[in-house]
Amino acid sequence: MFRFTSVITATLLLTALPAQARQAAIGTPAELVTALATAKPGSTIELRPGVYDGAFFATASGTASAPITLSGPRTAVLKNTRKACDPNVPPERKAQGVSYCGYGLHLNQVKHWVLKGFSVADSAKGIVLDGSDNNVVDDVEVSRIGDEGVHFRADSNDNVVKNSSVHHVGIAQPAYGEGVYFGSAKGANWGKYGDRPGDQNTPDTSDRNQALDNRLGPNVAAEHVDIKEGTTGGKVLRNSFDGVGMTGQNSSESWVNAKGNDYEISDNKGVRSFEHGFKVIQRLPGWGCGNVFHRNVADVQAAGYGFQFPHNRKCAAKPNLVYRDNTVTNAAKGFSDVPPVG
Repeated sequence: MFRFTSVITATLLLTALPAQARQAAIGTPAELVTALATAKPGSTIELRPGVYDGAFFATASGTASAPITLSGPRTAVLKNTRKACDPNVPPERKAQGVSYCGYGLHLNQVKHWVLKGFSVADSAKGIVLDGSDNNVVDDVEVSRIGDEGVHFRADSNDNVVKNSSVHHVGIAQPAYGEGVYFGSAKGANWGKYGDRPGDQNTPDTSDRNQALDNRLGPNVAAEHVDIKEGTTGGKVLRNSFDGVGMTGQNSSESWVNAKGNDYEISDNKGVRSFEHGFKVIQRLPGWGCGNVFHRNVADVQAAGYGFQFPHNRKCAAKPNLVYRDNTVTNAAKGFSDVPPVG
């Protein structure tokens, strides 16, 4: 009787264990592919030290109370040296020529993932989120990337990248070597990644994404944070920018280039920009407005302004605001091209 009861109790306890307690550690690329494909709410995928080279993508979602976690040490490195592909392209985007090849890690229409601790390197793009919400990239290193480091794209909302390091990106295409990228550029990219694929006039509304406490640079070839028109309400807070290696290609002459609306950009520290420290421009009427800058420290060491808002007059109803609590040094043209407030 005692033995039978004990077996039942042990079985019930095992059944009740959360998914992460039953998740084995991962040590090979094939195991990682399988773990990503079979992940369920509450799963934890723990990477052992080593190099994982291949196409790594997630299509299953966690929940707010039971996220899916992919974690590992810095010495666990995801790569995609052969430009392998995530085949799960939505038909409406595939019709516009979209492919998902060469990504170090792809979150594809998922929610509630936590990525923590490991590295992504030697890929065409670093970490890309498409149609994905409420995910967290925490304490990840992204380096030696052909284009951008971390990209929130195709109506990806309420995501966070924090405590992470992005450097040596834009190695193959410096003009597209952004550190952190919110949204998509108007025109052809809206046709591919906008909310209505095929319509180049409908934006990619990747809204309320946040970059917090990251180390961006050196050798981020383009902007350290690029905020595209069509996006709204994000935050860029407490990041550090090292502009060594900026190229200025494709108008990437500032650490932060904001073309979206209603962003809070505060408490960041930058050293050595290409021309300006922080910039807001208007690519389309009604965009590039309502952004607020507080307590940033900009040691520009270049020929431009600490803060440049060349189109602010077009935002009369909702101007961009740079406060006097910002600090600018070594900017040849001065603090700002608009009067500070506060």
